[in-house]
Amino acid sequence: MNNTSRVNPRLRPLIAAGLMGVLMLLAACASMPPAPDSALDAAKVAISNAEKADAGQFAGAELGEAREKLASADSAVREENMIVAERFAQESRVQAELASARTASAKAAAVNKEMEHGADALTEEMQRAGEAK
Repeated sequence: MNNTSRVNPRLRPLIAAGLMGVLMLLAACASMPPAPDSALDAAKVAISNAEKADAGQFAGAELGEAREKLASADSAVREENMIVAERFAQESRVQAELASARTASAKAAAVNKEMEHGADALTEEMQRAGEAK
């Protein structure tokens, strides 16, 4: 009598269910993460906002880098490398936000310079008016 390979017939369904559960768990762990849609959308919105703010004129390098990183993220999605895609999408958003910030700074500096010029002109005009008296 060889009892070493015998399994109680009542336990076979439980063992089979347990093995199926383990296999399903392994398959779930090995599956690909979902596409980073929200990160991609955030990057696209940030680039659009930067373009509307004329970042191409004031921060073209940063805006160009944001576009390149977004293209890399799209490519990573096509290659089903979602972790890399998410990272590129986040980097794209950050670059676009940097472009927007640099654009706002450049515009503010231009306004400041114009105001200083106007103040200088008023000062000169007041000095002339004081000398004329």
